[in-house]
Amino acid sequence: MGYVFRSEDTKRYDDWFQSEPGRTAWKIETELFSGLWAPVSRQNVLEVGCGTGHFLEWICQQGHQATGLEPSPSMRELARSRLPGCVTVDHGHAEYLPYEDNSFDTVALINTLEFVDDPTEALQEAVRVARRHVLVGVLNRYSLAFMQHCLSRLWRPSFYDHAHYFSVFELEFLIQKILSGKVPVIWKTCFTFPLGALKYLHHLERSRFFTCHPFGYFIAMRIDLHYPLQTIQTPLFCDLSPRVGHVPFYGSCWLSSRGERSYVLNAAFKERFAGNRDGNLQGKVSFEGHS
Repeated sequence: MGYVFRSEDTKRYDDWFQSEPGRTAWKIETELFSGLWAPVSRQNVLEVGCGTGHFLEWICQQGHQATGLEPSPSMRELARSRLPGCVTVDHGHAEYLPYEDNSFDTVALINTLEFVDDPTEALQEAVRVARRHVLVGVLNRYSLAFMQHCLSRLWRPSFYDHAHYFSVFELEFLIQKILSGKVPVIWKTCFTFPLGALKYLHHLERSRFFTCHPFGYFIAMRIDLHYPLQTIQTPLFCDLSPRVGHVPFYGSCWLSSRGERSYVLNAAFKERFAGNRDGNLQGKVSFEGHS
């Protein structure tokens, strides 16, 4: 389950967004996600660990349908009061999402993985309920701001003391482990310098030259989901591909590689189906497979 924010944590968390440097930092983070994600159509988005609803509010402003999930009662109530009535904020935990497979176009975990007990399980659940993308935002252990936080925790305790900080390389390894190989991943970072310097360096932090290195305090990452096997409902009406291989028939499925859809049903299969009015299909059927 991980660390659940208490009411005093909620107040400190939300107050930070309402003051400086929180307001400027949030603008930079949303600009980073806007360029990183950039969907071409309206999407149904789930934010896991939505906190007080700032990211969900931004999602709504972009014209998307938003849903939130939050285990903390105090944060959940504040999010519901901030967001419009069309936004649902449910109770739940990142390691067990109460939604069906492929329920959302995009699933976002913004400052959530740091506070869960099992980041691998949380990411697996995000991949399960997402159709297109998973957005991840985490704090970076290889940054100047992290070193500053390590020093300040000696005399000023914070809820960030419960956080597990990540790195770009650790996240990429975790994603490859979950998805059994390399998948399209795009990442950027921001806050190269400590947050206290944003007042003077916010224009510099927005520069693309300061978002392409792995040492910013905040890591924004987009994971593109491409499935090797998906179900189709009408295999007889699929297009015949010019590149055909042979695999056993496992029902109405199609194979894909590198994200390219491969609809396959060859003429021999159609002949066999036409000659058998009962539809009792046996043997092998030709499907396309890319090397």
